[in-house]
Amino acid sequence: MKKIMKKVLLTVAATLVSGAMSLAIAGSKPAPGATYKVLAWNDLGMHCACPTFEGFLLLPPFNTVRAQVLKYGGNDPVVMSATSAATDKITINYAMVENTDANLKADTYFASWIANAPKLFPGFAPVDGTGKVMGLAGYGLYGTMGYNSNLLAFEAVGIPAYPLHTGNTAKDVMTDPLGGPTRDPYLTANVTVKDSTGATVASTSTVVPVAFGGCCSCHLQLASAMGYPATPAGSFAALGVMHGKNSSGINIAMIDPDGDGVGGPVRCSWCHWDPAMGEAAAPGWPAGTKLLAGATFTLKKSTMSFSDVLHRFHNQSALVKSTYDPNIATNCYKCHPGNGIQCYRGVHVTKASTMFCMDCHGNLTQRTSTNQLAQPWKMSTLPSCLGPSAGITSAFACHSNKITVYPASPAFAGAFINGRGHKGSIDCQACHGSPHAERPSSLAADNVGVAAANSSVAGATYPAGVNSSYPLGVCKFCHPNKSTVWQKPYHL
Repeated sequence: MKKIMKKVLLTVAATLVSGAMSLAIAGSKPAPGATYKVLAWNDLGMHCACPTFEGFLLLPPFNTVRAQVLKYGGNDPVVMSATSAATDKITINYAMVENTDANLKADTYFASWIANAPKLFPGFAPVDGTGKVMGLAGYGLYGTMGYNSNLLAFEAVGIPAYPLHTGNTAKDVMTDPLGGPTRDPYLTANVTVKDSTGATVASTSTVVPVAFGGCCSCHLQLASAMGYPATPAGSFAALGVMHGKNSSGINIAMIDPDGDGVGGPVRCSWCHWDPAMGEAAAPGWPAGTKLLAGATFTLKKSTMSFSDVLHRFHNQSALVKSTYDPNIATNCYKCHPGNGIQCYRGVHVTKASTMFCMDCHGNLTQRTSTNQLAQPWKMSTLPSCLGPSAGITSAFACHSNKITVYPASPAFAGAFINGRGHKGSIDCQACHGSPHAERPSSLAADNVGVAAANSSVAGATYPAGVNSSYPLGVCKFCHPNKSTVWQKPYHL
């Protein structure tokens, strides 16, 4: 399971790095008396999770935090690797701030995940023997980061981050679709570099975003209209009936994977493969899956991806368009992520207020007609810094100023999340931030880490219209003998 879920690592899409001077890759040794700096980011501008898990699962709690560590002591820094970190006897650690083992266990919605996760992912224990809440890839809410040699970055994969009610009205901005109190979707992770004595030698923080999807907004109404209770259980029953009317004839609410005599929980990707679950084909139903009395269908697997069937159905459904959202093809916030959260908050929207999701990805009609969703989350179907998705025409000019992305693989998730510029040494996101939350983001918390990095240079100055919240561009942050003026170096 850990191996499978680790394939989920690489996730997302959009701009590049600051700097033309070459940085050394770990292996060369800086002068004695070296110091360290760290840059950190979340892999996605927003992850989605569900408020309950008794019925069906779209996505599990799964955030990934990454960091690059720079070692100084000469003219240019060294990008630390797992080997050089071990030689220097430093560890790179992370810790969620708002989420704790105790408050997640006490949260009613997350308790539903703890109860149902072993059924949805057989063999997985959401709480380990010490009482620590764990994620699917083996990382908890705090600990030591692993190393990704493709990104030259340290990372904690699949952290079980979850939106919580904190009581802080400025932070609790997400509406609970089930009527509970508002919640904080923009969580925080602290990243620290510690030496062999446990002393912190470098630190930063990053936003860890996770919010509820917008499914409940329509599906509770649908359940009520069909004569079911406007509750998660009622919605699951109603959805089962609706699903049973498609060509498969499968009423998912009548599937009993854990054999307890009650329908659910059902993981959609058991039937419809999902690259976000590390799948290239549908794995099929767990051993021991039963059908409830009265079921007349047989279980089968689909060759269509989960992204494809989900988006295609909603865009082509006459009921959806006539009753629930006639503009579903362009109303991305109906589902992503919904509940009053605008996950698209990066520089693209702040600089061009009319630029929206479909300018890069296309609308749902275009996405299905160009067959993007038959191979979702692939570099070949996602937009890049150089242009929109294949087959999509954008009114906005993309970047063409000699951008080079290293490496060109893996194909999962796209060029920006896998990309390294600056002689192949620095990850795109280290300077620019997460896709859909690129700096300067309209959410001030997204800019905190980079602002601290830019401002750490004594005498740093900025051209007109630029400030420290812009991507890391004060050359002297990395190169002691270079300029204190913020600028746009080449991305080669």
